[in-house]
Amino acid sequence: PAPTELEETVTDWLRQMMDLPPAFRGHINDTASMSTLLALAAARHRASGGTVRATGLMGSAPLTVYASAHVHSSIDKALMTLGLGSDQLRRVPVDDAFRMRPEALERMIAEDRAAGRAPIAIVATLGTTSTTSVDPIREVAMMARREGLWLHADAAYAGAAAICPEYRALMDGLELADSIVVNPHKWLLTPVDCSVLYLREPEILREAFTLTPEYLKTTEAGVTN
Repeated sequence: PAPTELEETVTDWLRQMMDLPPAFRGHINDTASMSTLLALAAARHRASGGTVRATGLMGSAPLTVYASAHVHSSIDKALMTLGLGSDQLRRVPVDDAFRMRPEALERMIAEDRAAGRAPIAIVATLGTTSTTSVDPIREVAMMARREGLWLHADAAYAGAAAICPEYRALMDGLELADSIVVNPHKWLLTPVDCSVLYLREPEILREAFTLTPEYLKTTEAGVTN
């Protein structure tokens, strides 16, 4: 698995440049849409206690995801693809700077729990497509931890700016996310398709998708295959 080892090394260089903790592991996908789909699949897996890959969603309470009113359409598509349904995307109102309002987010989560729904994840955007707004990710991250929700940071557009110390300060709290997507093929002179998904606990994504038939088993140990 030499190419995988190279992928891990290069994505870790980018992690260091963005001043993210060593716990984050990078994984290259073709687009941010695919990275976000995988991140929310991991969130769904964790929220279900690992049962969803065997039993599916039949009979479960509606699983809700929260994001800014200006969130990218890939979030809607991810919910449709994962079987959660686009109606379960809760669009949180924004302030005068088009940033997600944490107090509105908190209220919506409480209302959904009271209505019998099951919140599983929050998507914070760092550089919205329409206005380049940056959600208050530290406040959102602290709320996600209190509520036991997965926090996905959609930094596909502006995440590369975290390399610059003067802009990294605008993303205070990014290091608290469970998953982060950033697209080197936007600002880093990298050809498409190169979208990097960072996961704080990559084993959750592995558990959600791993299936090793006999013909793919190897004797290699200590490496990511």
